[in-house]
Amino acid sequence: MEDALSEAREARALIGRCLSGDPEAVKQFQQKHGELIYGYPIRVYRTPAEDAGDFYVFAFQNGRIFRRLRTFEGRAPLRAYLLGFVLDDLVLEWKRGERKVETISIEGLGEFPDPAASARPTAANGGQRQATQETLDEVLATLSPAKAVVMKLLHVEDCDLKAADVNYVSEVSGRSVPDVLAAVARLRATVREREAGLTKVQDGIDAVHAWIRLYERRMERITEDLASLPPTTGAAGRLRAEMAQLEQKLERREQQRARLMAQAQRRKVTAPYKEIAIILNTSVGNVCSQIARVRRELVTKSGGRYSAIEKANEKGVGSGQRNY
Repeated sequence: MEDALSEAREARALIGRCLSGDPEAVKQFQQKHGELIYGYPIRVYRTPAEDAGDFYVFAFQNGRIFRRLRTFEGRAPLRAYLLGFVLDDLVLEWKRGERKVETISIEGLGEFPDPAASARPTAANGGQRQATQETLDEVLATLSPAKAVVMKLLHVEDCDLKAADVNYVSEVSGRSVPDVLAAVARLRATVREREAGLTKVQDGIDAVHAWIRLYERRMERITEDLASLPPTTGAAGRLRAEMAQLEQKLERREQQRARLMAQAQRRKVTAPYKEIAIILNTSVGNVCSQIARVRRELVTKSGGRYSAIEKANEKGVGSGQRNY
């Protein structure tokens, strides 16, 4: 009984320190409960592992999880309290935010881009990738080697690991240098597969957008024709019937475009946290917390440049994908 009370007091004290913004307390909490928090949406909601990393960051963002723990009184172990009263609500809050898909009016889309032009590897696309890489290298140069390596693995397709980086990974993971190089090559291949998947979704958006523009132009023409015809004629009746069909088709295509845009927003073109953890021979929760801390540091140090890089990667700019 005394051990349980002592554990509850320690847990409440740790939560209090986390609420006051003590970084060491946050680190201690993540080391103790990080795996539980990361794994919860995977086990309960069958969330993909790479998305669970996003939930982990969401949970700790601005002390969100610690505010939920203010009411913890120690009547149950902290692990049970997290499972029974905190994590489920946090996952649902996170999922509600994930479902808010940004929509754009048809009028603001402009003319349909030339598919051939977007498919061709242009000098602009190559220059964009190079500019992203150069900017990222500059930003990461402000970090300590340990922090820089984690972020280089996250952005492995835009970063080259130097000999010192490879030796560092070899030292902390216990892997041989050839094993590290092979693992990094596999990680880079995974990111390229993700980029290919995002490109496929964007191609689908292009195709749907083309149908939408086709329907809209035909509907505009029908509206003009109806204005010049007596409403009781057979021709006018046929045009109204065609208009009704086009409105149904347009609605379905707009719904399809919204689904594809949601898929594009969910797709990641950075390395999965789980595979980074395997390379570094550490836990996924540890990788999540490291990346979250370093991201905050980079945003502060870089004056917004790192945020711009992340936003470009989320939208596919760094890989030459289209934006809507």
